[in-house]
Amino acid sequence: MVHASAYKDPHHVMLFFQEIDSLADNEQCLVDRNGYYDDLKSNGKVVISGSFWNQDRNFVIVSFSDDNELVQIIENDPAIKQNVLELVKAMPF
Repeated sequence: MVHASAYKDPHHVMLFFQEIDSLADNEQCLVDRNGYYDDLKSNGKVVISGSFWNQDRNFVIVSFSDDNELVQIIENDPAIKQNVLELVKAMPF
C-alpha cells in the first residue's frame, strides 16, 4: 500500500520545451541534446521523450529523486545551456 503522503513529492515530471532559436540551425546542439537524453534514459532518468509539431524532443518525462536532481537535469540540457530551447511547463505526477 502506498501512503497518501507519498504523492506530495513528485517523482516524475513531464517537461515541455519551446524553441527560442531553431534547432535545425543548431545541428550540433541537437546531436548533443539527443545524446544527453539517451544517456539519461539508459540510466533510468528519462521515462519517455517525444515531439509535437515536428520539433525534436520538445517533451520529456523524467524520473528524479529530489528537486535538486530535477534542476540539474534541466540546467544540463545542451539546448537550455545554449539558449536554443526554453522550459515552458513542468507537470509533476
